Amino acid sequence: MNTSKRDEILKYLKGKNFLITSHDLVDLDGFISSLALRLFFKNFYPNQKIYVTFSELSKQTKSYLENFSRKFPDFDFDIQIGKESLDIDVIVILDTNNLDQVKLFDKSNLDIPFVFLDHHLNLQKNYPNNLLSLNLIHDNYSSTSEIVVEFFEDHRIYIPIPYRYLLISAILADSGFLKHGNNRTIKHLSNLVNDEVEIQDILLLLEKDRDISEKIAQIKALQRVKIIRINEWLVGISHLSSFTASAAALLTRIGFDVAIVITEEKAGFRITTRAKKQIRLKTGLHLGKIVSEIDDVSGGGHEGAATLNGRNDSEKTLNHLIDKIKKTLIN
Repeated sequence: MNTSKRDEILKYLKGKNFLITSHDLVDLDGFISSLALRLFFKNFYPNQKIYVTFSELSKQTKSYLENFSRKFPDFDFDIQIGKESLDIDVIVILDTNNLDQVKLFDKSNLDIPFVFLDHHLNLQKNYPNNLLSLNLIHDNYSSTSEIVVEFFEDHRIYIPIPYRYLLISAILADSGFLKHGNNRTIKHLSNLVNDEVEIQDILLLLEKDRDISEKIAQIKALQRVKIIRINEWLVGISHLSSFTASAAALLTRIGFDVAIVITEEKAGFRITTRAKKQIRLKTGLHLGKIVSEIDDVSGGGHEGAATLNGRNDSEKTLNHLIDKIKKTLIN
């Protein structure tokens, strides 16, 4: 089934110029899967124009690229940041199936056909001009990069060494260094590793020094945390202006089963959530599903990690989120 869907996408894209992009503040998986997919398409369609453009890179992505460029100084990323007028026939959006998370263009004026390739919960939204039958969304994959790797495997196209480093990095990062992975994840990694790939070098590429602002943010998150006990489970709720994902991860590491960190922004608010694997397995908690069911916000994610964005009444949304989590944990 997966192979036939990939073949349908390839058939549709033949003869077309297209743009590959991802969500705003693109993380490693969105960034690297986009680069790798372009490489595949350039091998498959040597005479077509294929662009990669992002609205903005995340701090983690920027830090990784600095490390990667020191190891591969001659590597040409050939990407564009920000809006630019391009002659394209279709857009391929990776690592999200929520158009609200794609800031590169105004969705109300998007008159170009587009398709999603993603590994998050399928929101099943009927967007105008979305080629719904071609969407390739597998929420049982730990990264979008794994979906892209299978295009190479289908057609036995060789993946150069720098791209192997990139793809392994993305899969490790998005799977939480295999904490959220499965047998398929390990299979993809084993196919990417060869004698020219040093796994310890990849781990070094993924290392980043926490600057003092992140350390202060984490300390503030701990100082402000509110504890809610639901049966034997502990939920931690905190408020921060930045580094919410880092803070939420920290809360789960120190003992909370579920972490919720909210930040107020000029344009609205953002709530970041994390949950330990044990609570997900025992209760069926799926943060991505819960977030997608909340009205008047946009968001999505996985079982153990999800984010939502809203414009009005953050307190009401937060209470709604907590109520849904409680209902799951009590039942």
